[in-house]
Amino acid sequence: MISFPAIIVASLLCISCASFPFETTVEPDKTVAFSDAFKNTETYEGSPVIWGGVIIETSPRACDTLIIIRQAELDFQNRPENPDISAGRFIARSEGFLDPAIYSSGREITVAGIITGTEKRPVGEYLFTYPLIDIRELNLWEKRSKTFRSYDPMYMPPPFFFWHPYYLHPYPWHYSPYRR
Repeated sequence: MISFPAIIVASLLCISCASFPFETTVEPDKTVAFSDAFKNTETYEGSPVIWGGVIIETSPRACDTLIIIRQAELDFQNRPENPDISAGRFIARSEGFLDPAIYSSGREITVAGIITGTEKRPVGEYLFTYPLIDIRELNLWEKRSKTFRSYDPMYMPPPFFFWHPYYLHPYPWHYSPYRR
């Protein structure tokens, strides 16, 4: 018979191997869409949100760091899904220093925080109004690999559970002798 402590230890071992998604110290309001908050920032001021996108610029100041982010929709892991489609931009403010070499332009980021207001900054000659977020937690994603996989167009898996049926064919799979 299995003892109760053994069951507890086994369940703790199973739980310890489980991975957790992006955790937040604030409970985000999933009903606050970026497009709504972008249009009516005053209405949603004080609301916790999780937004993400691609970093445009990181500018450290004396006591905090501002990150200007081009918004993108998030996938099930809270990672920016398609950075080419955006509903606008926002500014994320972090206490302390964040290195602009690490938080560089083009990197994907997800931030969880509280909407605190707006800030106007020029984009070219246009005066753009950015929603401002105080960061409670952030996740800088690893760069996506741009690997190109080349597949043999003539490849076809054998109809057997093992690899090549050499004993049925005198030549290697898909190859025949060169004929002139």
